[in-house]
Amino acid sequence: MTGSRKIINYFLLGLALLLGGFLLFYKLGNIPSGFYIDESLPGYNAYSILKTGKDEYGKFLPLLFRFYGSYNPPLYTYLTVFPIAAFGLSVFSVRLVSALAGLLSAIVVYKLLAESGTVKNKLTSIVVTLIYVTTPWLILHSRVGYEVSTAYLLFSLGSLLFWLGLRKYRFLLPAFFFLSLSTYAAYSERFLVPIFIVCLLFFFRKELFLKRSSRYTLYGILTFVLTQIPHLTLIATPAFFPKSNLIASSAVVSQAQKVAQFLPYPISLGLSFLREFFSQYLTYFSPRSLFFLPDPDPQRSLPVLSVFYFWLIIPFFLGIYALWVKRKEPFSKFVFLLALLSPIPAALTKDPFATHRAMPLLLPLILIIGLGVDLIIDRIKGFVWIPTFLLLFLFSLLLLWRSYFVFLPKERAKDWGYGFNLLAEEIKDRPNTKFVIDQARIKPAYIQLAFFLALPPEDFQKSVDPAVKENYYENTDFDAYYAFGKIETRNIIWEKDSYGEKVLVGDELSISPEQANEHFLTKVFEIRDPVDRIIFVGYETNPAKKCAMGNNLGLYCRNRK
Repeated sequence: MTGSRKIINYFLLGLALLLGGFLLFYKLGNIPSGFYIDESLPGYNAYSILKTGKDEYGKFLPLLFRFYGSYNPPLYTYLTVFPIAAFGLSVFSVRLVSALAGLLSAIVVYKLLAESGTVKNKLTSIVVTLIYVTTPWLILHSRVGYEVSTAYLLFSLGSLLFWLGLRKYRFLLPAFFFLSLSTYAAYSERFLVPIFIVCLLFFFRKELFLKRSSRYTLYGILTFVLTQIPHLTLIATPAFFPKSNLIASSAVVSQAQKVAQFLPYPISLGLSFLREFFSQYLTYFSPRSLFFLPDPDPQRSLPVLSVFYFWLIIPFFLGIYALWVKRKEPFSKFVFLLALLSPIPAALTKDPFATHRAMPLLLPLILIIGLGVDLIIDRIKGFVWIPTFLLLFLFSLLLLWRSYFVFLPKERAKDWGYGFNLLAEEIKDRPNTKFVIDQARIKPAYIQLAFFLALPPEDFQKSVDPAVKENYYENTDFDAYYAFGKIETRNIIWEKDSYGEKVLVGDELSISPEQANEHFLTKVFEIRDPVDRIIFVGYETNPAKKCAMGNNLGLYCRNRK
């Protein structure tokens, strides 16, 4: 490539990154319009680490973070310490690392295609990078304050370095390092990376174990093993496998019991497991799932938009064709390996098409689409393809803008934990009032409140059962009851709470009109989402009137006297 061509190429890449940066950072602190519990947990714990060196439970620099009974890989929480130190405790700070990781992954995709050795047209890498930075899958999971985008960047970077290392062996050591590091960022990579490395060593053994390359390969393997020592120290604890309940065991057992009428139970169990696994696994390659239908979970999908734009189905199938034609070439083997292995962790769970767990699959799929784009550009003479691409690209941008920046902040606000910042303001306005946040119908609320109230971590740590810290990696039980300041998060206990001066907070169904009348409650505030759905309702108790009715002359009323 000539000097002038390089300048043009990098200029166009810069424009693609500018567009990606705008889409990833525009209103980052406001869209999604809520602040989900999976974001507030690493956010507040990063704040706690910054202030005290300990997590919410008082554990000093944990290897895994105990998040409401589960245990999360630590890397995202530790990285989030830096933006919180720089910009303060805010939603933007918590989401910043994820958005930056999403943007940097575009450079990895560009470099992989440019160094693939199979792409014929120099514009292909730029075109695919433009498509990539506007992909709904990337945008959704890079604008959230948890780990999947960061783990994906590290996995992609490790994959790129490995590919480069097949020719320039010095890249092998950092390749193994970044692949190992990705296992400290998300669960999917923790299980995917060891399988991926074993398969790489097998399928590329000729390149990796030459006389010139074997030394670098062995150093890389040693680097991987050494950096996995923290994991190895925890592998026998419940903390290392905290989400085993996500595996589709009930469906497997149910199916096995039916088949056991005809086959021995161990065989029927194995067959049922394979059936369930492959039914989930194949979903991740279904054109309907990839190009036409959104993720079934409203909290991890965009309204009326799938993970890829519908028109990309054409370069997708052309890319598969190009891979098959060149199936004996190293890059084709590399992409096939990435594609076939990446969905395995997600397919083992009971959730259908869980895009956050299958995030590593985005890399091989965009590479396949890239090969299809290259085939189109190569076959169409001249630049007549450019007007068609620009029209489709601009149309896709409109679809993304409508779905993510218009529909999602309103329609999906409730799914994203909308309203906790407003609830925190209500609590601040009543500094001398006790609050009970009902936990019968909503997810644990303690951590969002601690975040938006900027509760001093040293005070919060005092409210935690010391036994949890003492048995940190073994005790997986979680109790939603928390008491800090004048706040309690638990189920409402009517025979107790209606006789004390406090505000009871729940969703629209937590307290019925009949209960409000029976216990002489007065509505003092109501929090609604952007489409006017009730998120929280606050009722003030009236213990004097309750006791005056004479229905209960027990302890609470006697104490008032």
